[in-house]
Amino acid sequence: MDGDHVGGLDGELIERVVLNECEEGRRIAATFVRIFGDFVSNDVRPILREFAGEGGEPQLLMNGLAELLRSTATSIEFSLDHPRAGTPTALTGGSGPDGATEVPDPGSANAD
Repeated sequence: MDGDHVGGLDGELIERVVLNECEEGRRIAATFVRIFGDFVSNDVRPILREFAGEGGEPQLLMNGLAELLRSTATSIEFSLDHPRAGTPTALTGGSGPDGATEVPDPGSANAD
């Protein structure tokens, strides 16, 4: 919720509070943090160390990962055919009617 305010409160703050209000929301948040932490520790860090050892800039990879997370979060918040879904057109094959982004069917003849 980009800058939406309800009663003087930031909409993003409200969404985080709602997630933490119930046991199910807390379980979702805890599981996400655990799984993502494991992914970063077990998969991302070794790649970053290797990349840095070869003279690369690991922060650039982390910036790319952060952008991927933002894009993923946006596509979850909005349906995939919503103009604000944030699905890059290079990955989707272009825009559909009314500016909605079309995601190709992986089983279609045109899918890469």
